[in-house]
Amino acid sequence: MMSWTSIGDRAQYFRLNNDGTHLQRELQRLTSELSTGRVADIGRRTGGDFAGLADVDRGLRLNAAYTGSIARAGLQAEARQASLERLQGEVSGFAPQILAYSTGGSMHDIEIALADASDRLGQAVSALNTSVGGVSLFAGDAFDQPVLMSGDEMLQDLRPLAAGITIAADMVAIVEDWFLSPGGGFETAAWQGGADQASPAILGDGLREDAGVTALDHALRETLAGLALAALADENAGPATDAERRALVTAAAMRMQSGEDRVIALRAELGTSESRIEQARVSAEAARASLEIERSRILGADPYRTASDLDAVEVRLESLYIVTARLSALTLTEYLR
Repeated sequence: MMSWTSIGDRAQYFRLNNDGTHLQRELQRLTSELSTGRVADIGRRTGGDFAGLADVDRGLRLNAAYTGSIARAGLQAEARQASLERLQGEVSGFAPQILAYSTGGSMHDIEIALADASDRLGQAVSALNTSVGGVSLFAGDAFDQPVLMSGDEMLQDLRPLAAGITIAADMVAIVEDWFLSPGGGFETAAWQGGADQASPAILGDGLREDAGVTALDHALRETLAGLALAALADENAGPATDAERRALVTAAAMRMQSGEDRVIALRAELGTSESRIEQARVSAEAARASLEIERSRILGADPYRTASDLDAVEVRLESLYIVTARLSALTLTEYLR
């Protein structure tokens, strides 16, 4: 009789111990799920089929890559827009002013108006040499270096060509040839960018956006040519007579105005590109939100149900401790009582 009771007590002890261990594990699991918001046993939740979860995780990784690329593209497009605005600002008021003086003002007025022409050329070149995050914005695929020589260096190349020129038309032809002709001084000396366009920005699955304009664009070169003509006129390079100097200043103003019109068109195209980048950003955010909702559906633990289960387990574990304590305190006298 005593031997049978001993075996029964041991079995009961092991059963209570196993129940306690199981409840403690459940308590840990539910506590973890409540704090993280995720189920602890993913295999149980998915029924062992992880394909859906893998697809969602892959989608989130791709989305993160697209989001990063979109952010970089947006930042660079915004910076290009700002740089073109700076360049446009150097000619927008300047060209009409010197054009008015060249046709109706005194030579003194013209000289005063031209006084900062070389500085304007330098600022325009500086705008095109802008870099963001180590990426030169107008350099094509040579993104790690300035795209153009400085404005002063351009003028140093042009001065010997202008020496001895007496007719404004000849001076204009020389400067335009240097800036605009294929294989001219601008392409062989001033240009320090890459041989090809920068790679398109990846905005999504099958969605690409051209990385943007380079300083080789005709609009930019024409604008710089007009500023260079004005700077050379300020230095009294080329024609010496008042009539020819007026003609030279008129030509400089006309080149700047033509270049500005092209720059405005260029900025409009860039604005369209910025709009597409913004649309891609919104789409990527929506896709990420959708994927995160799906991932939460697969892995998420219901906080209300988890909290309720946690309370139930705590009550059961507390009851188990009470029963165990009473059994541990049981004596033969109390058993026979």
